Amino acid sequence: MSVLLLVLGCSAVAETTAAVAPPATFNPMVSFAPLASAVEPAVVNVYVTSRQTVQIPRSYQYYFGLPESQERVAQGQGSGFVISPDGYILTNNHVAEGATAIKVKFTDGRDHPAKVIGTDPASDIALLKIDAGGPLPWLKLGDSGALRAGDWVLALGNPLGLGHSVSAGIVSGTGRFIPELPLDSFIQTDASINPGNSGGPLVALDGTVVGMNTAIIQGANSVAFAIPSDHLAGVVRQLREKGKVEHGYMGIEMAALSADGRKQLGTEAGVLVTNVVSGGPAEKAGLKPGDVVIRLGGAQVADQRELLRAVASQPPGAKVDVVVLRDGKERPIQVVLAVRPTEPRD
Repeated sequence: MSVLLLVLGCSAVAETTAAVAPPATFNPMVSFAPLASAVEPAVVNVYVTSRQTVQIPRSYQYYFGLPESQERVAQGQGSGFVISPDGYILTNNHVAEGATAIKVKFTDGRDHPAKVIGTDPASDIALLKIDAGGPLPWLKLGDSGALRAGDWVLALGNPLGLGHSVSAGIVSGTGRFIPELPLDSFIQTDASINPGNSGGPLVALDGTVVGMNTAIIQGANSVAFAIPSDHLAGVVRQLREKGKVEHGYMGIEMAALSADGRKQLGTEAGVLVTNVVSGGPAEKAGLKPGDVVIRLGGAQVADQRELLRAVASQPPGAKVDVVVLRDGKERPIQVVLAVRPTEPRD
């Protein structure tokens, strides 16, 4: 990536084992230590082994008789956190991707081999599973939609391979957009996050996870991003059930409306359809280039990013009610979404 470093249901066990939480006497004005101590047992370091293909320079091939390429074993590391007492663990897809072996290590020194249950590369989320032989401390996914700029948060993980670490900061903003991961709407925080923190939890003062630490901007000072817990929850359900996530797809190319364009059309928001994919859901439903999508599922469409995320959050096969402006008139159209391809337009 160019400027970024990509750093639920439960079984019967989960019903009888409560999520970890800070003590009732916890006072953040004095120290974050009680919160960190409560949460840390459910945070893991993730160690990954993978095989990489290395291309051999032609001169080496000629003089030393080497092949065009060779495989080597590579080691990587990241972070993760337990989300149920029966051993399900969340981390980033870019931490687990391509792994031939994964090991997770707890703060008490215990380590366990982990297997990948499922991944969603489009959201950079992976679900792991370990068998610890008994119930584990776990963290509850909180309500990221309630976050406000200025709220305190703690970031936990394994930065730079140093081991379990804690940093504190505030929520700098919400609804942030990263071009490399357009399906996510990120939390921005100034809590210190470094390579190796990827996959670790961003925790609110009540001990719930409000985000998963995922990316930083290279060269920036205290600008980091986390995937909101509300998005994590939806992805986890699908990964546990199917081992993958299928995102909805409408099949359009789109562009922003200028202020003059909105004024001429008499609309405060909307997205211009510039092209319709041949044979795609939008074309089958009757959308045309030149249409302006102003509402989706009854909600106003502000821009392309909002439309993209709204469509992708729906499952394939979902019937979505779209309202477009065409020839100065509003026209309702129902689109049946398809499976989002690897490199789609919307």
